[in-house]
Amino acid sequence: MNKSGQSLTAAAMPLLLVLLSGCASVSSPTRVEIIEGLGLFDSLIPVPADSIIGLYERYDPATFHSIYKNDLELVQQFIDSMNTHLDEASRIDTLAIDHAIENFGNAARSQKTIFISSSYFFLFNDPAVVRSVLTHEFGHIYHDKLTPDQREMLEQIWLEMQERALFYIFRDGEYSENAKFGGHPDESPAELFASGFNLFNNKQDELNVRLRYVSTEHHQLVERLRNLVVASTLSTKFLP
Repeated sequence: MNKSGQSLTAAAMPLLLVLLSGCASVSSPTRVEIIEGLGLFDSLIPVPADSIIGLYERYDPATFHSIYKNDLELVQQFIDSMNTHLDEASRIDTLAIDHAIENFGNAARSQKTIFISSSYFFLFNDPAVVRSVLTHEFGHIYHDKLTPDQREMLEQIWLEMQERALFYIFRDGEYSENAKFGGHPDESPAELFASGFNLFNNKQDELNVRLRYVSTEHHQLVERLRNLVVASTLSTKFLP
């Protein structure tokens, strides 16, 4: 993929915005394969799967940056605000917007870069969705900073949630203002932690309501995860 972008300067630190350009056109066989792949999300997205191809063609990198310039500046400010609570080595210095249709719905962190699919912007048009995606990715940063004892504790929590079939409580997509296909806490302890980090900080009230319908015998397990997230940040009110 070719990279093009521009630098954005903030008071805390410079954040590089990079646009990763996807394919300009899609051949018929590839188009069919892509539609079949997107069909897996059919019940979880607000438009038909075959319409997503048209959206990607409409929001090419240049057009996307022009239309979502203000949204990207807000994202920059949010990342800067999250960076202020981290040491220099752990901060995010690059936001890469991925325009490849085959990476639809993907978000990930690699070292000091967060990659996020452009589809989160033009498919949902809701800053709260992007905020949750970014918070989840910052959760991975805090997970990396856990001590060996805390990691062992997290693994035990993950195993107990697996045994009690409680992962559904922490699927980001089950909560309002989240991408419906977001979150896979059943995949690993790290993913459980990142989803918990997002929900405890962004959706605490909604999470508390949902816990009313969960047997009280499981509440202590949820609290153990909450305490671990809090311990990793040393504060429950660090988000802007």
